[in-house]
Amino acid sequence: MIRQHLSWLAAASLLLAASPSAAATSTGFVLAPQAKPQTETKEYFQEENQIRRLIADKRDLFFPGETANREYPFVVLPSEMTGSAKLILAMQTAISVAPERSAMRIFVNDRDIGAIDLKSGDAHQVELELPKGLLQPGYNAVTILLDQSHRVDCTVEATYELWTQIDPALSGFVFTRNAKDDPSDVSPLLAYSRDVNGHAAINGLIPRGAAGEDIDRTFSVVQALSILGHFDHPVVTVGNEVGTGPGIDLVVGTFGTVRDLIGMTPDQSGVQFDIDPSSGRSRMIVAARTADELASTIRDFTLRAQTEITDGSPQGRRALGNRRGRLLESGSANSLAELGFVSRPFAGRHFEQSIAFSLPADFYPGDYGAANLKLNAEYAAGLSPTSQMVVRANGDTVANIRLGEARSGRIDGQVLPIPLDKLRPGYNVIEFEAELSTASDAVCDPATLGNSTARFFIKGDSTLNIPAFAQIGHAPDLAVVSAGKAEFGNGRTTPLYVEGMDETMLGAAGSFLAKMAYASREVSPVSVSSGWPLDRQGPLLAFGTFSGFSGQLRSDLGIDLNPVASDLALSLDENQTQEPGAPTEEMASALSVDGSTVQQSQGERPTSVVARLRDGVHNLYESLTVRVRIQAAQLGLVDDPNVLSSDDVYQVSGEADMLLAQRLVNERDAWTVVAVRDPALLNESMRSLAQTDVWGRLAGSVNALKRDGTLVERKMAGHERLYETKPLSLQNGRLIVAGWFSNNAREFTIAQILVAILLGAATFVVLRQGRKS
Repeated sequence: MIRQHLSWLAAASLLLAASPSAAATSTGFVLAPQAKPQTETKEYFQEENQIRRLIADKRDLFFPGETANREYPFVVLPSEMTGSAKLILAMQTAISVAPERSAMRIFVNDRDIGAIDLKSGDAHQVELELPKGLLQPGYNAVTILLDQSHRVDCTVEATYELWTQIDPALSGFVFTRNAKDDPSDVSPLLAYSRDVNGHAAINGLIPRGAAGEDIDRTFSVVQALSILGHFDHPVVTVGNEVGTGPGIDLVVGTFGTVRDLIGMTPDQSGVQFDIDPSSGRSRMIVAARTADELASTIRDFTLRAQTEITDGSPQGRRALGNRRGRLLESGSANSLAELGFVSRPFAGRHFEQSIAFSLPADFYPGDYGAANLKLNAEYAAGLSPTSQMVVRANGDTVANIRLGEARSGRIDGQVLPIPLDKLRPGYNVIEFEAELSTASDAVCDPATLGNSTARFFIKGDSTLNIPAFAQIGHAPDLAVVSAGKAEFGNGRTTPLYVEGMDETMLGAAGSFLAKMAYASREVSPVSVSSGWPLDRQGPLLAFGTFSGFSGQLRSDLGIDLNPVASDLALSLDENQTQEPGAPTEEMASALSVDGSTVQQSQGERPTSVVARLRDGVHNLYESLTVRVRIQAAQLGLVDDPNVLSSDDVYQVSGEADMLLAQRLVNERDAWTVVAVRDPALLNESMRSLAQTDVWGRLAGSVNALKRDGTLVERKMAGHERLYETKPLSLQNGRLIVAGWFSNNAREFTIAQILVAILLGAATFVVLRQGRKS
C-alpha cells in the first residue's frame, strides 16, 4: 500500500514539474513566471556593426535534438541603461520540426521575456523587447531553452534530425543611447571587440623589423586583455597595418614607437582608448616616455586584469564562470544548478545535457580516489525495459542506471563515483544521456507525438562532490597547457620560438597565449626569438611549420614531421581480393544496458549446445587475452602503442594538419611545440583549436589534429616529471604518492612484493625470537 502511494506521489510530482510555471533549482538558473507573451514583428535588416553580439559563435548557437539549453553572457554599457533595448535573432529551423509543438523560450537575467514558435523553412528574423530596468551595467546573461518535436517519426534516430541554427552575425542586442560613455572605461572596448563570429579580434601593431622586446610587451598586454575581456575565442593578428571591421588595434610602446606606428604622440603615459561605435573598430594605446615606465604601466594593467572584479548582474557573472568552467577546488561540493545545469522536466525520447567545470593546472589525475555525483532524479512509468541513463566524464562512461520499470521511480541521493583518472587539469565535461522510449513510440500515433507528459527529470540540487586531490605540476601533459600552464617556473620568462618571425606565425602564437591566459587568468611572460635554442636547458614554447623546423624537432624532441601514409590510405580497396590471414574491419561493439559490450549479430548464431558452449569459451578466451595484454602493458612487460617512452621517435600521421606536442628534453624541462603542415591553413587551424570542445580535449604528450580540430592520434607519455607548485603538506604528500603509484603499476606491484617479503621476514624473526625466549 505504501509503495502504491509513493508511486502516485512520484507521478504527481512529475506532472507538476511539467507545467510551464515550474521553477528549477533556487541556486542556479530559475524559470521565473512567464511574462506577457511577445509576438514576432516584421522582418527587417539591421546594420551588423550596431548589434551587440552574443559571446558565442555559430557552433555555440546550434541547437540539436528534442531539447536544448544554452546560456550566453553579453555586455551592456552604462550609456545604454537609460534607453530601450531589444533582442534580435536570425534563425533557421530544420524542416522536420513540427511548428505547432516546437518553441523557443528566452530569458534575460533569469526573467522570461517571451516565447518564439519555431517554424521550418528559410531563415528569418524575430525581435523581442526587453523590459525597463532588467539590465545592469557590465555583463548580463541571456538563456535560450528549446523544445523541438518531430513531425511524423518516433524513433530515437529521428531526434538527430531536429535542429535550430542562430546566425551569430545578425543576432544580438540593439540599444538606444541617451548618454556618452566614459572614455577611460575599458567596457566599450570589450563591447565592440568581437567579429561577426563572436570571436575577439585583436590586432597587435608592431614596427617593421620590431625587436623581440616590442613583441614581448605586446603579447603581455594581449594576454591581460584576454583575461579582462573574458575572450574565450581570441583571434590575434600581428603586423603594422590597422585592421578593419569590429576589433581592437593594440599599440604598445614608447612615445616614439607609437608615433611611428599611428602618426600621433600620446598626451600622457598610461592606457588610452579610442572607440568608434559606428564601425565597431577600437584602438587601445599603452604608452610611456621610457622603457622602464612602459614596463611599469604594463605591470599595472596586468595586475588590474588579474584582480578586477567583473561588473554586471549575478546571472551575467554566473554565465561567464560557467562558460570558462567554474574552478572547483580540492574538497569542494557544488550543485548541478551552480554548474550551469538547467533542471526541467523532459518529455521526449532522447535526453542529453552536460555540465562543465575546471580543475587547477596542478591537479594530478590518477586512480587514487573518486569524485561523487549525488544524483536526485525522477522517471515516469511505462518506459521500455532497455531505457537507461548513462553518465560520462570527458567522454568515458562512468555510470549506468536502468530506468525501464513498470512503475514510476525516484532516485534519491544515489552516489555515482567518478574516478579521478577520468578527470583532467583544466576543462572537464560531465554528460548525462538517457534513452526514454515507450511502447507508444513503436506505434507512432500522431496523437502521442504531442504528448507533454514528463518522462525524466534530473533535479538541480544533485551535487558533484570533489574529494581532496593531489596538487603537483607534471609534464609532459598537454592538458596542463590547456589549463594555462606551459611550465611551472614561478613567473620565469618562457622562451618563445617563432619560425622566421613570420607575422602570421606571430599571430598564431599570440592567439595561443591569449587562450592560455583566458583559461588560467594568469599572464605568462615570454621572450620571443627566431633562433632555436643551442642547448636543451630551460623551458620552450615553439611555433612553426612541418617543413620549417622538422630537423630541430627530430634531433631535440624525437618528433619526425616527415609524414607517413595513413592507415586509411594503405587499407585494401573494397574491390580487391583480401589475402588469407589479413585483418578484417569489424563493426564497433554495441553497449548493453549494464555498460558491458555485446557483439553485433552477424548471420545466424549457433543453435546447438556444443556450438554455444564453444562460442562462449572463445569469447571468454578473447576477453582474458585482452585483459592480460592491457595489464602487461601497464606493467611495462610489453610495449603499449599509445604510450611514448622517452627515447621513442614519433612519426606524424599523413592525415594530420596540425601537431601539438610536449616532451621532456632533460630530467626537468619540457618543451611545447605547435606545428602546422600548410601555413595557408594556419588561421583556420588556430580558430578550430580555440574551440572549447577541441581545446578541452588536449591531453598526453602528442596530439595530431586535422584542420577542423578532429583528433587524428594521441600519444601518452611513458615518463613524467613532477614539479612542486605549493608547499608540501602531509596530506598532499600522501595523495601525490598514491597518485604516482596509481599511474605506475609496475612500480606499485614491485613495492607490494617487497612489502610482502619484508612483512614475511619480520614475522619470521618475531616468531623465532619468541620461541627462543
